[in-house]
Amino acid sequence: MNAIELRGHLEEEMTWRLDEVRFLKNQLGNISGYEDKKRYRKSLIVMLYSHFEGFCKASFLMYVQAINNESIERARLNTRLVAASLSEEFRALRNKDKKSKIFKNDLPNDEKLHEYARQVDLLESLDDFMKKVAQIPEAIVDTESNLKPVVLRKILYRLGFRHDVFSAHEGAIQMLLHHRNHVAHGARVQGMDEDQYLEVEKSVRYLMTEIVELVFYALINEEFLKSS
Repeated sequence: MNAIELRGHLEEEMTWRLDEVRFLKNQLGNISGYEDKKRYRKSLIVMLYSHFEGFCKASFLMYVQAINNESIERARLNTRLVAASLSEEFRALRNKDKKSKIFKNDLPNDEKLHEYARQVDLLESLDDFMKKVAQIPEAIVDTESNLKPVVLRKILYRLGFRHDVFSAHEGAIQMLLHHRNHVAHGARVQGMDEDQYLEVEKSVRYLMTEIVELVFYALINEEFLKSS
């Protein structure tokens, strides 16, 4: 998938989600009572959050898949993506069990030396690891079922982006999450005014558009490579 194709998929993903939100919002025209409209907007907030989280996850997974499809050696990738592609090796490094599919050397009998021996084994095998084609696991894009600003920062950092690229909009993300959690957990009993809802929706639309641009330009400029 090249950058142009990726952008098409990203925009298609964004469009169908926003179309669904728009369809649900249009049903407000069939509701006459002011308080009923306010209650209905509570449901819209839950759907808006679901589509925002789903869009973020889908978009970043497309980016991961696009990189994996390039079949790039680890040595050519930027360091954070290398670390992500070595997640299995790092798990084996932390595992003090003598058996490992990755580290083949015999370990000393002294259990206290197991971890140190694995570290030595890693260093001795590092050149081979770096020559292998990287496969970044999808688990790197973990929204933790609660896409707080700090969770989004984690994902951005792991993918090699500036972790604070959306810092100016974290207030909007937190506001969306706050409304969604209050509705989902039953803590918010009152409805939502139109202006308040439209403010949240506007922020979500803006962030979705910014994510499309972020991922597209990262791929077209090959920011996933070490030289970038």
